[in-house]
Amino acid sequence: MHKVYLGLFLTLAVSAAAMGQSRQAGDWEASLFYKSQSGESFGAPEGPDEANVKFSSDNGWGFTVGYNFDEHLNLAWEFSKNTPRYNTSFRDAEGDPRTISHTASFYTNNLNGTYHFMKGPITPFVSAGLGWSTIDSNVSDGRGYCVPDYFWGWYCYSSSYDKTTFTYNAALGLRADLSNNLFLRASYGRQWMDEKIGRDKPEFDVGKIEIGYRF
Repeated sequence: MHKVYLGLFLTLAVSAAAMGQSRQAGDWEASLFYKSQSGESFGAPEGPDEANVKFSSDNGWGFTVGYNFDEHLNLAWEFSKNTPRYNTSFRDAEGDPRTISHTASFYTNNLNGTYHFMKGPITPFVSAGLGWSTIDSNVSDGRGYCVPDYFWGWYCYSSSYDKTTFTYNAALGLRADLSNNLFLRASYGRQWMDEKIGRDKPEFDVGKIEIGYRF
């Protein structure tokens, strides 16, 4: 699937980038992107027979806001969301095996630095960044809360099991400036979580297709 996305990107880029102008110092830019994230499995300290979690691959979305220091260097904030399905098996307090199948929510914030190798409207680039991710299981942890609501009097909800962890990432990609304002980007990389969940530090392959506006 990543090859299909890259092929589509290259076709659009080559056909349109001759009209584009390269980045200039002081330019701001923003983009929307489609994100494909790989699946991942990891286990708890007791071992895979006692507890494990498996996330499926998933497609999500996100946006960036960045600043071009010159034709080569860009610094951007990135937010993305994915909602992969997951299966987890474990033993409860009585020692009985249990299995949960549900949908998680991944919320990721990154601060990424990007270096464009060429000044022209078509250029390969490399990026790396730091940030944090929150993984919400969307499974209630048993705690309930109620707050005043203007229409219904009270609104009640329960919190869920979640975890926030430091992350870092790296990627390679290709950018095409299609006009004075519009650009396309495609990239493929990896994101690592710097905190163990059970025995393992999760890591995900990430592919992105972006359309952006420079101003």
